[in-house]
Parts: sequence; structure tokens; C-alpha cells
Amino acid sequence: MPSLIKSIALRNFKGFSDEVRIDIKPVTLLFGANSAGKSSILQAMQYVREILERSNLNADRTLQGGDAVDLGGFLNLVNGRDASKSIEIEIGMQLGDEPVPELVPDSFEDWQSDEGDVWEFYSALQDIRNRVTEVSLRLEVSWSEMRSAAFVSQYTVSANGEWCARILASGDGRDASMSINPLNPIFMAEAGVVDEDLLADLLGDAFSVDEALGTASDTAGLASVWHDLIGLMEGYGIQRPASGLRAWLGDSQLLGALPKLDRMLSIPIPQADGAAGIYIAREFTAFMSWLTIGPAMLLRDQLRQLRYIGPLRRIPPRGFSVSLTPRESAWSDGMAAWERLISGPASLVEDCSRWMSQPDKLATGYGLQRATLQQMELVDGVASARGPETRRIFLADQAGLRHQPQDVGVGISQVLPVVVAACDPQASLVCIEQPELHVHPSVQVGIGDLLLDGALNNGLSFLIETHSEHLILRLLRRIRETAENELPDGMHAVTPDDVMVVYLEKTAGSVTAHALPINEQGDFDTPWPRGFFEERGEELF
Repeated sequence: MPSLIKSIALRNFKGFSDEVRIDIKPVTLLFGANSAGKSSILQAMQYVREILERSNLNADRTLQGGDAVDLGGFLNLVNGRDASKSIEIEIGMQLGDEPVPELVPDSFEDWQSDEGDVWEFYSALQDIRNRVTEVSLRLEVSWSEMRSAAFVSQYTVSANGEWCARILASGDGRDASMSINPLNPIFMAEAGVVDEDLLADLLGDAFSVDEALGTASDTAGLASVWHDLIGLMEGYGIQRPASGLRAWLGDSQLLGALPKLDRMLSIPIPQADGAAGIYIAREFTAFMSWLTIGPAMLLRDQLRQLRYIGPLRRIPPRGFSVSLTPRESAWSDGMAAWERLISGPASLVEDCSRWMSQPDKLATGYGLQRATLQQMELVDGVASARGPETRRIFLADQAGLRHQPQDVGVGISQVLPVVVAACDPQASLVCIEQPELHVHPSVQVGIGDLLLDGALNNGLSFLIETHSEHLILRLLRRIRETAENELPDGMHAVTPDDVMVVYLEKTAGSVTAHALPINEQGDFDTPWPRGFFEERGEELF
């Protein structure tokens, strides 16, 4: 399933003091010296999932990281270990076939009414939904000295590039207020006059009216549909929202500024007039819950599909079999890849074997064979089966001789989880640290083709932390061959839009990121930053 995640921005997270934004393409490579912040980007993804999945703001171990990741808690994650700073992480998503989830089933088809207001209200909300093409969620996490605990101090949903809904927590995280930006482009529909009183109520403490109007300069000639929506609600006896919208959040709805997922907002409707009024209030509550909480649910679900492979992959023990208790974190040390080969479809074993063995792919010298074994025993001189059948994965050399993983070079055990992750479309975003570890340069260039195949044929996205010059050279070559119509047979066309190269470096104690644009000739449009493979030139010349 293709990943919807298209960007991540960090501020005050580990070495990132100033905000750094990374755009994520089908294959995104993170380069840089050791401790330049490459792994921090992968860890930030896991931290956000910990927050959304388990409200784990002081995370050390993560669901996906296993023993490979120990975040050390908030005070270790915040930049400079300065508790007065707040961590900020924003993840952006491009909506495709998978929409922002609804919190209630859509039962409008069962509604029977001759009142045009109901249909117009429903249609107006659906029009707003249909305008949303991209969403992002920004979390600001702070430390409360009073409570000795981390809390979400600010929660912001953006739609189509501008903030849309925001929840602000008080300094101790015990109170929160909510703001809506009615001048977001998704709300702008037709010419009219802005109701500044209503605008002030919806903005709450987030912006002044003048500031909000200033950010909406590109919507000249349009007006927000909020005036009509709120006016219709008031016509049915539904209370106009008060400044700060605190009543919408409910006493038990928040953890700091973080709303509880999978639960609707608590918009009060004490005086809704008649069945139509109740229905309008219900639909508005569902819509606001979709707008405010739905993006966090979507991001959580996307992060659940993330697959993380750490920098050191284990070699399976002899007689290895599938664990009876699945461990999501088993991907971090590579063991889940071996389990997937044992329990997955035969086609996956065949695909991985092809990539491992064929000369035009990785050419490691080994293919894969899956065998079903049955333990036998002699009873009165007659052989009989004992116990259940078991599956085993073997590495087969060019002579057809089977080997267990311990009997071949360590590089094979390091690259095999990368191969399985690229051939298995069950994930969405695959994060890998050093896929080139312990393998020959000829295999490293083949990994470039492997990642392209996983992205362009299997629909995966890759976020790769690497030091491999050979890997990037293969990607650049494929872009150049596409432009010159010289791709090898069977190779998917590759364009600069498919590959992102980011160089990270520490400057004056802070991490900066340099995106290196690639042209159709497979060259970088800007010079390589200082330290980017400069050793090669020094050694050669």
C-alpha cells in the first residue's frame, strides 16, 4: 500500500534546534557524517507513533525499534536536553485513495426530510471534505516542571498547506482551548463579507483577526462558508461556539492538547430545534471530529504500516522457526524477514531468491530455498512421523548445496532483510539504516535497483540512512538511462521525482539539511556540500 507520508519537519528534536524539513519521495536517501542526525529522522517517526498510539510522551523503547532504539525519554530527546524548549514534529500526508477517516458511520442515506436546509448543510460539509488534498499534523511536546512530565502543548492540523484546527494547552497541560481557521482555503467558497465577530470566536487565542486576514490574502474575492454554517445552526437553536471552543473538547477528551483518538468531539447541542436541528448538530459534530481528530488517526494508521530495519541485523540461530508470538519490533533486527520467508507466500521466497542470486540483480552467490521438514522416529523398525511439520529457509549456492545462515558470510544476513522488505508490499514506508552494511560494492549498486523496484513496482516508499556512494550512483545512472532511453530491459522508468537525496551536517552545533536536486541527466543541480564523498577525490587526486 503506497505511503501517504510525504514530509517530516523537526525542531528542537535531538540535534535539530532550528526547523528542518525533509520531503519524502519514493526513494529518499539521508547522507551525512556520523551523528549528523540521519537516524534522528527515523526515530522521530517512531516517537510520533508512540504519542498517537500509546500517549507515550516520555518514550524510551518503541513499538518498532526493539533493542535497536532507545529514545531515552523526553529530556534526552529535547534539543540540548533543555527542558525549557519544546519538541516540534510535523508530518505531512498527500491524500490518495485512502481518505481522512470518519469517526461515525455515514447514515445520511437513511435520512428522510423535505427540509432543504438539511441537504444544503450536508452538501456544504461534503464540499469542504472534497477540497482537502493534503493534511499534516504538528505536535509540540513540552515539559511540565510542576508535574515532572511531558505533555502535548500544541496540536495543529493543517489542510492544503495552511493551519486549519489547533488545540493549545495551558502551561501545566491541565487545560486547553481549541481554535478553527475559517479562512483556510478549504472553507473559502464564494464572495461575501467576513463576519469578524465569528472569526474572533473561532480563532480563539491562535491569531488575532487582523493576523488571520493577513494570511488569507490569496483568497481575495472569496468568503468563508463558516458564516452560513453557523447561521444555519443558530437558526435551529444550536448554540454559537464561544471563544476558544473549550466546550467542544470535553473534560476527558484531552491529554494536554492531544485529543483522544477514535472519539468524537463533545460539541454541546442543548437547544437543538426538532429532528432537523438534531441531525444538523450531529453532522457538524462528526465533521469537526473528522477535521480535528481524523488526520491524527490517519497518521497513526500510516505509522503502524511503517517498517523499520535497524543498523545491525541478527543471524538466525540454527533450527530457527517462526515465533508463536509475533513481534512488530522483530523487523528492527531483521528476524521478522526470516519469519516472513518461512510463513509468507511462495512467490515472496521466489522474488527474494531472484534478487539475491541473479547476476543482473544483487548477485550474492546465494538463492533461497524453503523446505518442509518432518521429524521421524523408528517404532519397531518402522519409520513414523513425530510432531508437526516445520518449515526452514536455506541459502542455496550455485551448485545447489544448502547452507544455514551461520555458514555463509555475514553480509548475506545483513542484506537479506533489506531484500525481503523491498519485495513484500505489506508495509508502506520502509525505514532502513545502512542497507549496505557488510556487503561488496557490487551488491551496494544492486541495492539501488532493489529500492527502485520496491518503490515503483511494489508501491513502497523508502527512507534510507546510508553512507554508500555506490548506492546513489546507481540511482543517478537509472535516471540518466531513462532520459536517454537506454534502460535495461524490464527496468521501470526512473525520473528525478522518484528520488530525493538529503545531506545532513552539523553547523555551529545545529543540524542543517541540504536537499540536492537531481536533473534528468542524473546529475546534481547544486554542488555536493562539504564532506559529501570528498574523501574519494582526495584519495584519487
